[in-house]
Amino acid sequence: MKINKYGSIMSAYAKSAYEPVRKKQTSSSVHNTDKAEFSSVSKAGTAGAKASIVKTVESFASPERIAALKAMIADGSYNISAESVAASILED
Repeated sequence: MKINKYGSIMSAYAKSAYEPVRKKQTSSSVHNTDKAEFSSVSKAGTAGAKASIVKTVESFASPERIAALKAMIADGSYNISAESVAASILED
């Protein structure tokens, strides 16, 4: 089978090259931003949860131990292995 005049078909594809769609620019520039608003009830709940966690931690550790841990964290010498964290999570 012989195909003649295939050049006109190829030129149709070449003419319809991709052109990106451009957004219309308005005279005033609008910035899209996200905004989150929290009620005073949720803020109070967060503060209460934080106080509860602090109280729980302080009940299990002496003030001296907490001070020592804070000092180790501050000077960068506090390291804990991933294996010990995993083991404490998995124990009953």
